[in-house]
Amino acid sequence: MKFKVKTSDFQKAISSVEGVITVREIKSILSNIKVEAEDGKVYLSATDLEISIKTSVSADTLEPGLTSIPAKQLSNTFKTINFPEALIAHNPDAEGTVSTVITDSEKKKDFKMNINGIEGEEIKTISKVDDSLVVDFPCFTISEMIKKTSYSVALEDTRFVFNGLYVTSSEGKISFVGTDGRRLAKIDRVIPNSLPFSKGVIIPHKAIKEIMKMIDSNDSGKIGIVDNQIYLKIGNVELLCKLIDGNYPDYEAVIPKESKNSVRINKDELQVALRQALIAAEEPSRQIRMTFSGNLLHINSSTPGSTEVNVSIPVEYKGEETSIAFKGDYLADVIKSIDDPEIIMEFSSSNSPAVFKDPSDAQYISVIMPMKL
Repeated sequence: MKFKVKTSDFQKAISSVEGVITVREIKSILSNIKVEAEDGKVYLSATDLEISIKTSVSADTLEPGLTSIPAKQLSNTFKTINFPEALIAHNPDAEGTVSTVITDSEKKKDFKMNINGIEGEEIKTISKVDDSLVVDFPCFTISEMIKKTSYSVALEDTRFVFNGLYVTSSEGKISFVGTDGRRLAKIDRVIPNSLPFSKGVIIPHKAIKEIMKMIDSNDSGKIGIVDNQIYLKIGNVELLCKLIDGNYPDYEAVIPKESKNSVRINKDELQVALRQALIAAEEPSRQIRMTFSGNLLHINSSTPGSTEVNVSIPVEYKGEETSIAFKGDYLADVIKSIDDPEIIMEFSSSNSPAVFKDPSDAQYISVIMPMKL
């Protein structure tokens, strides 16, 4: 295998796929990036056996072929290269060792890097996907929905269904739900096509993270279910990931149908007050106490024997004086997810779930379980 490629393009391609490789993979085939050159393109792909990512970059293919190269060494090399075009070549020796050589294609820089890898056939990532299995989707809409719900997803919960976003779609409507059992976020949107998620799927948080990297600078993409896995193609990047198997909880039962109290809060003022209060919030709970009295919200946090913060901001509230406590980080996540200058908060008591709404987005809702006072 031998090809010439722009160093900036190749580095970008490496960045697109290396995120799937875990730091725990050392000197393993799963720590390598598969590199395949053919017909004026170079394909790079990586996998952790649960999720695979593949991308391509234009290149001058001198000799077709494939290999696999340790991702860390390959990435670090291209981050330091100071010439515009690289020549990459490899040949297995008689003992089966695969040595990849990277040099300046124009020979203006005295640079040579040898990296030992593994034969590329040993890495199985993404094969060609049948176009009939995928449909178009709007990137901006899906990106917005992920940003407004993914913060509620658990990262390493033993209840595996909480470790991903639940997605359903029917009749031109799509819903995203995230929950870790202590908080929940849900958003609905109308889209041009019905996506193939009528039975509901749970997409792992690691895949969600990679999808967000793919989705940012594109208008539309392809999505579908391939061999019971979620498949996306956005631009020249493809992703294939195993879905989380299990029954998602009845999240509708968690969302209060009505609440006794409603309060309207200025988002910026609440954000500043919360940031101040979090300075004194005791670890690890970082509890924030909110007391609604008249048209004021009193916010209190403390670390016994060390620090205490009290701050008050004006609000629109007509209910009885009520105190309710939350994990401060949960409040911060909700505030960031709301775009309107104001936030609507609804609750019935100090012990009941609190609902947070965006006044300008009736299709979005967030729920947080309170902490014991």
